[in-house]
Amino acid sequence: MHTTRPTRRSVALGLGLLPAAACASAARDESAAAPTEPALRCRLILVRHTEKVKDGTADPALSPAGEARALEFARTFEHAGVTTLLHSGLVRTRETLRPLSERLGLGMEAIAPMDADAWTRRISAAGPDEVIAVAGHSNTVPALAWAFGVLLPGLEDAGLEPPLPHGYLPHTAYDRVHVLTPGADGARLLELRYGAPS
Repeated sequence: MHTTRPTRRSVALGLGLLPAAACASAARDESAAAPTEPALRCRLILVRHTEKVKDGTADPALSPAGEARALEFARTFEHAGVTTLLHSGLVRTRETLRPLSERLGLGMEAIAPMDADAWTRRISAAGPDEVIAVAGHSNTVPALAWAFGVLLPGLEDAGLEPPLPHGYLPHTAYDRVHVLTPGADGARLLELRYGAPS
């Protein structure tokens, strides 16, 4: 079993008519790493929820742009072998996965967004034949990748002191998908772009 925290790596790749993005790599001080790293045996597709309406509520629905992007996510990943759909229980994450759920005939599971232990337990329990798609948030997507040994590229620190080791996705970033695949020396990352650039 892999017991040391790997160097965070990423390979960025464009989809469709978008140009391929530049390759990126990043590393963190090992002293900032979590004391243990759960094993990743499945393939993990991480996406932030799509665009939401700005109605001032705590649990807004998707905007028309978000609904269109959710359809594009389903179109892009309907043949990726997805076996499980996980979301945070909030409307915007559930609705991001709904078109894919309907295309695949799969139900969706909700896990509370800040219950890090529940997320890592659920994903760690998945076997090598499983492909899990997760719709999360600008803070939970990087945190989940970090839990499995991967630092996502292009993150922000949100001005926190001390800064979180895994950072946040930029507020305007809705077109990124991060695919984690198990490897002999730790999880490998592909960063993809889908739908309209954001």
